[in-house]
Formats: sequence, structure tokens, C-alpha cells
Amino acid sequence: MPYVVSEFSSHSLIPTIAILSNILSGVLKLPVAKIIDSWGRPQGFASTTLLAALGLLLMSACRDVQTYAAAQVIYSVGISGFAYILDIIVADTSSLKNRSLAFAVGSTPYLFTTFIGPVIASYFTDDGRWRWAFAASSICLVLLSLPLFYILILNMRKAKKLGFLSSTKAEPWTLAKVHRYLVDFDAVGMLLLSAGMALILVPFSLPSKSLSSIGFDKYKATLLLGIAFVIAFGFHERRTDKPFIAFSLLCSRNVAGACLLSVIIFVAYFAWDGYYTSYLQVVHGLSITQAGYVGQIYSIGSSIWGFVVGYLIRRSDRFKWLAVAALPVHIIGGALMIVFRKPDTHIVLVIMCQILLTIGGSTLVVCDQIAVMAVASHAELASTMAILSLAQYLGTAMGSSLSGMIWNATLPGSLEQLLPDLSPAELGHIAASLKTQLSYPVGSPTRTAIVAAYAKSQARMCIVGTLISLLEIGAVLIWRDSRLSQSKQVRGTVL
Repeated sequence: MPYVVSEFSSHSLIPTIAILSNILSGVLKLPVAKIIDSWGRPQGFASTTLLAALGLLLMSACRDVQTYAAAQVIYSVGISGFAYILDIIVADTSSLKNRSLAFAVGSTPYLFTTFIGPVIASYFTDDGRWRWAFAASSICLVLLSLPLFYILILNMRKAKKLGFLSSTKAEPWTLAKVHRYLVDFDAVGMLLLSAGMALILVPFSLPSKSLSSIGFDKYKATLLLGIAFVIAFGFHERRTDKPFIAFSLLCSRNVAGACLLSVIIFVAYFAWDGYYTSYLQVVHGLSITQAGYVGQIYSIGSSIWGFVVGYLIRRSDRFKWLAVAALPVHIIGGALMIVFRKPDTHIVLVIMCQILLTIGGSTLVVCDQIAVMAVASHAELASTMAILSLAQYLGTAMGSSLSGMIWNATLPGSLEQLLPDLSPAELGHIAASLKTQLSYPVGSPTRTAIVAAYAKSQARMCIVGTLISLLEIGAVLIWRDSRLSQSKQVRGTVL
């Protein structure tokens, strides 16, 4: 993303695009779950795959940052639904005691894509070939999804032959049917929550010059309107017959604590992650391939560490003790980032912080999922996983908003102080383009000033993220521990 938005001189809009993508991906997860239940898993899988592929194609054809942002939202909604269906398939075909191991097996492709991805990305960024990267990804996504789609179709046909599924005649589309679907999916609730969160979070991530053009009074009005929408969402959910969020599930200590933990983890992580690969290239002089490897430490580390966590959960038959043990590791990893996220720090120490965050964070995420599944019946499993996913996406959006706010409040002002001889137009161009930042030789006065501005911004982001992560302690302690082997949840049948 940094190179794409830099193409349109909009490097500062990375958090804004992430906020919109994550809000809609999270809010639409529950309707996607209902659509999958009503249409069937093969149809839902095909629909989300095509939606993600469409988003990638639009990215390859975009000519401005607005089109790219819209394409990113479409892709995010599609790929989040795609991933959700895969999680449901894993949950349906595994016992609760072995589910964390099953999820670990499902994440093994990261072991390969982590090493292949940065190399391919480096090739496509040369000479402006990034559009071909999105087009190729779209084709690969569809082709590689065909085997699983074929298996789901075969299982659906077998289920019909065995009488598990009955063939029903499709009802014609009428106004009454459209109205029923809008009520069933709580379209009003989705609209209120999406609009409210967007109006609250997006302004924080906008560059200061954008806020100045909007005007402070209009900004306050936008914020108040967003808060009003969120409050209206709460009242609407209590009165509607088919609420968007089943608040009865949130009464469980495990579900409430798990959702709170998800929000905290993702806020803390994405408070600094949005500009991380840019930081690695500008400050430490890494190539895009090397920065990709460092940036993907969490992906590959969580894939490997997931097997360890899954094995420990299976052997101990409990999950809370692992989360409690992971808390200090995760918090210490965040605190060390504040110390080592500096220009004169060796890259090995930066990687060490990433490894600690990976061990602690991936353990908490796995235990987070198991805590929810331990108290949910099989019928409630899809809803609880969707609610947990909503919490994760909202946390990501909040973290991206914090990241954008800190970036736009720190970097432009620092550049202005450190480079007083440059005109406002030149300073704005530097802040808005990663390519421009990298065009200055390492050691030159301008590059040194850019590095110092980056370091100051990242330090503030890491401080905020670490302070927020301290709240994880209370979220984990809320959970009720239990023996997973005594869970009455049963495996389902994938149709």
C-alpha cells in the first residue's frame, strides 16, 4: 500500500483507507454469516472470492486514490468473508480440544508466502508495475480457490442425496422479500454502526491541512454526529426484533472479555504498524524485500508458534493459563519497541521486539478464540466468531486512526523544524510520497532529517500502543477457565 498511495502523493492516507476497510469488513461479517447460512457454504465461498477478486482488479485499474480506496474496501470485505468461511469449516470439522491445532495447520501457507511475497512485491514495484501485481493476485485467488469450491459442491450434493439437505424452490424476488432480508440482516443497525464509527475515526487520521480546510466547527459536528449514530445504534439494537449483535452472547464473561481483548490487541498493534514497512526502508535502509521479511515476522512466527500453543492447550486441556503467561511477554515486547525503535539501533534488536510481540500476541489471539468457543453452543458458534471478528476489525480501525493522528501531528511539523530551508510545497511532497523520501541518499542532510522525523513519530506510536496493551491484563482475568474436553460442543457437518 505505501507505494500505491505514494503514486498519488497520498502516503498520509494509509490509516484512513485502513479505517474504512476494517469498519466495513467487521460490520459486514455478521450479515455474511447469515448469507452463508441461507445460501450455503459453496455459494457464500464463491461470492466472497469473486468480491475479493473484483477489488483486486479495481486496484489494478485505479487512476486516483479515491478509486484505490474504494477497491481496497471491496477487497477487504470479500477477503474477510473468505477467511471467515475457512475458519467456520475448520471449526465444523474439529473438536474444541484440538481446534487450536487445526487453526495452526490452516495458517501454514504463511510459511511459504512470507518468503515468496516480498520477492514478488520487489519485482512488481520496479518501473511502476504494481498494477500487474493486483491483476495477477486476482487471477491466482480465483484459480487457487477452485479446488476447495469443488469439494464444497461435492459435499453439498452428497448431503442432498443422503437427505441432510432438502432442495427448495427459489423464491422470486419481490419487494416483500427484499424488505424481509433487510430486516433479517438489520440493515439499519449496520448503517448506523458503520457511519458512526467512520465519522468518529476517519477525521482523526486525516492530514492536518485537510482538517484545516474542513474547519474545526465542521470537524466537531462530524465527531458529534458519529457519536449520535453509535448511541442510536445501541437504542435500535435493544428495540429491534432481529438485532445485528446478539447482546445476550456478550453477557458471557468469556465472550465479553475476549471481545475486549481483541479490541485492545489490535488497537495497540495497528497504532504503529501502518507505517512500519516505510519506517524500515527510510530509517534502516532496508530494501522492499528485506522490509517485507521483517514486516511479516508476525505472520510466519504465529504460524509456527500456533502449533506450540495448540499442543499446550491439547495437553493441559485448558487455555487461560497460557494467556496469563503470554501477557508479560507481549507487554514487554511493546515496551522494548519504545527503547529500540531508533535510527541508531541495530536491526537485530528491532527484530527481537517483533519476535516477542509475535509469541505473546499470537498466544493471546489463539486463547481469545478458544475462550469464546468454550462457552458457545454449536448453533451459536458462527455468531460468536463473527462478533469476535467484528471486535478485531473495529480494534484495527481504531489503531489505524491513532496511527494516522500521531503521524499527521508529528511528522509534518518535525520536517518543518528540521528542514527550514524547504518550501511548504516541498515539505508536503516529502511527507506524501515514500518514493520521494527514499530518493534522498542515506547520510544526506535531508534524509537525516526525514529519519529523525520518522523516529519521533514511531516512538510516540509505540508509547501509545504499549500503554493501551496494559489493559489486556483486565480483559484476560475476566475469563472463566474450563476444561475443554468437558465441552458439550459437537463437530458439525460441512455441507
